[in-house]
Amino acid sequence: MASSRFQFSFFLFLLLSIFTTLPTEGATGDHAKVEKIVKAISNAGYSAMSLTLEMTLTTLVSSALNNKNTTIVTIFAPQDKSFFSLKYPQPPLTLLDYHVAPMKLEREDFESSLPLGSKIDTLLHVHPLVVSTLRREGIVSINNVKIKQWDIYKDEHIIIHGVEDLFDPAYQTILHPCEDASNNSNESSGATEESIEVPKDENLVLPVIALVILVMAVMAS
Repeated sequence: MASSRFQFSFFLFLLLSIFTTLPTEGATGDHAKVEKIVKAISNAGYSAMSLTLEMTLTTLVSSALNNKNTTIVTIFAPQDKSFFSLKYPQPPLTLLDYHVAPMKLEREDFESSLPLGSKIDTLLHVHPLVVSTLRREGIVSINNVKIKQWDIYKDEHIIIHGVEDLFDPAYQTILHPCEDASNNSNESSGATEESIEVPKDENLVLPVIALVILVMAVMAS
């Protein structure tokens, strides 16, 4: 038993070593604030997203604030089980962009000014989120994914809500195929639509996080 735990501990060490040596941008940001946010998300039970944001938060927020003419961003944090989904066995890091809206989004906004079918811009080019519940239902879902926990973290620039699953960028295509085809046509006349592909090194990040969580679960059992 002791030998097994040692092997798992060593494996976890190797995974964390890989994770911490992956290239990052914006590492000179407000480290103390990032740590505060990461801790809040982790304490709320979103371990995979906390690890992801520890590496990417500064770059995500800088991108939104600099390129989207906004002073606040809303991030949707998927539950840990989402990272073991068969749909995204190796989810690309750019999928994270689809979980960041360059605007303030609070519960009151969904209950008062965002009716069914409303579109929410994200950092993933031409891929908005879509409100998928009626106000009177008493719950809020986006792309048919329920918001499970409001205000995991909130300050003057960043709001984070917990959601039950990863958002699927294909949801808008299924809902509005003609409109999506029009968008693709417009994009092809100039720049091509942004693909959900990332460099090889970045593609390792979320699979590594999933493996870390799996090893931690086995060690705890």
